[in-house]
Amino acid sequence: MAENIYVTGFIGADRAGRARELAAEKGLEFMDMNEEIKERDGRSAMRIVMSMGEHELHNKEYELLQWLDKNPGYAVACGDGTLFDGDCAEIMERGTVVIADADKTAEELWQAAKTDDSIPYAFMMSKDEAAREKFLKLHESRRGIYEKYL
Repeated sequence: MAENIYVTGFIGADRAGRARELAAEKGLEFMDMNEEIKERDGRSAMRIVMSMGEHELHNKEYELLQWLDKNPGYAVACGDGTLFDGDCAEIMERGTVVIADADKTAEELWQAAKTDDSIPYAFMMSKDEAAREKFLKLHESRRGIYEKYL
């Protein structure tokens, strides 16, 4: 029986690109979690975070992961923080967790992220040196958890 592959990674990682590659390689359906949430909810991840807070986005991710757990056969591009919710991680670990662009440095990821206007973190709006510093600190704080899956 097919399982799901959950592709996550830090802000700036090409999670969707890696999930598409794995879908093609393994004969799975591709799903972008943020796009699927938008399809089901009517609001983008950015809008959900702006109007209801990050916790509400994680609730939507959890609901979708519950559905995916009963419907295997997907390579899923997950949000960068999905893995940090214990309930979400538990479901993801029943499949395969892949960390996209794990070989990239924090600075390389920053360069990719600062051109992306869809990142639902308020600190990323300015894309100035203060945002870069917050980005680098967040990367450092999450690195150990990502390394668990390498």
